[in-house]
Amino acid sequence: MLSSLLVAISLASAATLEPQVRLHLGANYVGGPAPFGVSAGMDARLTRVVGIDLGGFVTPGAIPEEDRIARSDNADYFTLRHGIYFAPGIRIPHPQPRRWAWEIFIRAGAGAIWYADTKPGAYSLDGDEYPTTAAIGGLGGADAFVRVGIWGVRLAGRAWVFEGQHPQASTPALLVQPQVSLEGIVQF
Repeated sequence: MLSSLLVAISLASAATLEPQVRLHLGANYVGGPAPFGVSAGMDARLTRVVGIDLGGFVTPGAIPEEDRIARSDNADYFTLRHGIYFAPGIRIPHPQPRRWAWEIFIRAGAGAIWYADTKPGAYSLDGDEYPTTAAIGGLGGADAFVRVGIWGVRLAGRAWVFEGQHPQASTPALLVQPQVSLEGIVQF
């Protein structure tokens, strides 16, 4: 009985995996006007197949003037600007090469987001031409990591789902907007 317990402990310790924490920082693209920004965060692998990503993005650029054109659909006037998120994910298991490593995570999560209303005549109380509105959004997507040593690159693609509402009385629009980021990572 003691020998079977020792064998079980030995097998359990062999099956454990060192925790991995990655910090990521890079460029961000969100579909819509003035789409480029910065994204950053922390990704932690909790088990062999489960990980969690905590991060945020900001799109500080001005929205171009030509975006004031009239559109046929109210949903076309909204654009995702900033956000902070929490995205657990499932790692696709695979054998690792010796000299470098790669991983793919499928993620879904939620976050606090800020979107802009670019509809002509939409002004905020402080005189900002394109007001941003806080909302709650959901996300789904995938991340791919390639790493040599402690340094690497991460490519992430997500779709954000949120509800946009114009300040004037109108029907809210359910929106789906893409987001892609290319980031450098450091793992410890």
